[in-house]
Amino acid sequence: MSFNLNGYKIFIASPSGLDSERSCFKTTVDEYNNNEAIPRGVIFQPIGWEDTLCGIGRPQSIINEDLKNCDYFIMVLHDRWGSHPGENEKNATSGTEEEYKIALDCFYSKDYPMKQIVLFFKSVSPTLLSDPNDELIKVLQFRQQIEAEKILLYSTFSTTNEFEKRIPRHLAQWLRDSETKPQIGMEEFDSEIPTDLDLYSKVDSDNKEEITANLEIDVDPKAKQDIDTAWKFANEGHLVIAEVEFSKALVNHTGPFQLLNYSKFLYRIGRLDQAIVMAEKAVEIAGKSNDLINAASAFGQLGHLHDTHGDLNAAIEMYKRSLEINEKLERLEGIASDNGFLGNIYKELGDLDGAEQRYKMSLEINEKLENHLGMANQLGNLGLIFKIRGDIDSAEQKFKKSLEINEKIGRLEGIANNYGSLGSILRIRGDLVGAEHMYKKSLEINEKLGRMEGLASCYSNLGTICVIKGDLDSAVQMYNKSLEINKRLGKIEGIANQYGGLGNVFATKGSLDKAEEMYKKSLEINEKLGNLEILASGYGNLGNIYKDRLNLVEAEHMYKKSLQVNEKLGRLEGMADMYGNLGCLFQDRGDLIHAEEMHKKALEIDNNIGRVEGIANQYRNLGLIYRKQGKLNEAEKYCLMALELNEKLGRLEGIADLYSELAFILKTNGDVKGAIQMCNKSLKINKKLGRQQGIATVYINLGILANEQREFKNAQQMFINALNIARKIGFKQIEIQAQNLLKKFG
Repeated sequence: MSFNLNGYKIFIASPSGLDSERSCFKTTVDEYNNNEAIPRGVIFQPIGWEDTLCGIGRPQSIINEDLKNCDYFIMVLHDRWGSHPGENEKNATSGTEEEYKIALDCFYSKDYPMKQIVLFFKSVSPTLLSDPNDELIKVLQFRQQIEAEKILLYSTFSTTNEFEKRIPRHLAQWLRDSETKPQIGMEEFDSEIPTDLDLYSKVDSDNKEEITANLEIDVDPKAKQDIDTAWKFANEGHLVIAEVEFSKALVNHTGPFQLLNYSKFLYRIGRLDQAIVMAEKAVEIAGKSNDLINAASAFGQLGHLHDTHGDLNAAIEMYKRSLEINEKLERLEGIASDNGFLGNIYKELGDLDGAEQRYKMSLEINEKLENHLGMANQLGNLGLIFKIRGDIDSAEQKFKKSLEINEKIGRLEGIANNYGSLGSILRIRGDLVGAEHMYKKSLEINEKLGRMEGLASCYSNLGTICVIKGDLDSAVQMYNKSLEINKRLGKIEGIANQYGGLGNVFATKGSLDKAEEMYKKSLEINEKLGNLEILASGYGNLGNIYKDRLNLVEAEHMYKKSLQVNEKLGRLEGMADMYGNLGCLFQDRGDLIHAEEMHKKALEIDNNIGRVEGIANQYRNLGLIYRKQGKLNEAEKYCLMALELNEKLGRLEGIADLYSELAFILKTNGDVKGAIQMCNKSLKINKKLGRQQGIATVYINLGILANEQREFKNAQQMFINALNIARKIGFKQIEIQAQNLLKKFG
């Protein structure tokens, strides 16, 4: 049987010396075609200079013509720049550079199919970086140019195997781009169906404050000066020059101090595997020379790296070995750092009391030593504990104290963390504009520093803002950016967070199967990590999926599991969410007394912590209960209060649902015309958001109104529309309701 394929050409440009990468690229593309692309009607064709037919003229010009017909461009550089291509319009000094400039022209022109440009740099050994030859100097200058222009992002890799893993990620994105995008979000909410509008539990992506042990004890002044120079360039965003300077320092003297600072730099820019290698070398050298101080620092650094990888047992072992040495040496600064590190682990495992105790021990020591960096770190960490517990005012106070210190000492990394943390406080309070501003300030600093972990956190937090605003396309973009960085870092916790975020988007779109898949991926990782905070959110999210499918027994089980974990953590925001969700579930069962009790519990907590979004949710839910009880004045009062808060938040999803609810109140009061107007306002927003569940719900309500006006044909069509959407997304409540309404038409 014949079938059609949409073909896309990918040009790979590189100088000599990268034969294994070029071969690997073509093999990987072929495998991806067979396994993923061809079954979905797409085929990617790898193109390189080897595929160009011989002809008359300058060889590079013939290659360039093939390049102009390509859809994607991948450029790979290592330690060679390449040979001169001869006279050319681009004044390029190598064939690879000429290909890059042509690809860039094609990308910005509407006359060519070029859709994306991807740059890869293979890491260069410190020995070569410390004394680069002419070709390597050109590569480094080009990388600096890309860094300064900030037009394109680039990524680095160390081995061919690592490069091979990167290619399918780009192919997967291009495959998704080639497919027709479904409308984002047609989510349907029957105003008859009780709904906690928060629906999907959110966990902020917070950076742990880094507590790097002091690496500057008993160090040669010249070595310290070299490392200080390297960090100066790194903090100014000149990452290429910084790496050259770290390499020079390391080649001049391969000691633990140089290795650990280089390791920290590599971690910052996302090269985790290399960072671990450098830290392990530092442990080895310090052990041979009986250098206990640097051995402790190296164990601490390895603990931090294993923590990032999600290997908490290995991290704890490293931190305890470091602490054992520092206690033996009575080295207070090291003891403070290790306690802070262990606090991070306890926080991840849900032992907030244990984490707080460790952070306070560290803070006390740092205050005694007047170590401002350590004080700022621990104040930030304590702020995270208070935020998890719902003590927002205390959290804000700690974050601001930390920010004040970081600004005083000019520590950009800490300032970026503080901006992100303060952004989350503003989000909880409902100030989305202020939160977004803070997240973007944090993003700007992390971009300057090239700090990958910070970038991932900022993209994730911005994704959450987009979800709240109903901008689901942008949310997907933000979450995928964060997911890509976390995968590159090997940061398991971050990967799990982004699966949860994408699950929220799919749930909002009404794609319940995809949402469940994402939530379960996130849950599987977090169950292995033992990360209780995110486990609680995951259980709640799955509960919402089961509730939408009318599996109320399983939904209640998940909500109660989530509530139990949140109570153990003392996490008030999560407790409020689960009380609200249980209230909605009781409404589904017709148990309005227990439903009201749950919503009032949730409202009390949200009022105490000042969470505007949660307050709006509970006002709406209470309004729904009062309408069902026939208390229309109370119902309208609470719905209007909820609408006012949602309008203040700019939360379109909530506004749409409240228009639907107000339509029901107007209908009950006999104002059919007003009810239809409200339904149409809700429908307009839901279509804008692409919320399938919301659209289907409005169709049900419009059908009911049309039926009462004896517009039977119109009513029947509305119910059919609702039924089709409900079946498509697997939303049982709407499906059953639409089927029952259609029975009246025979």
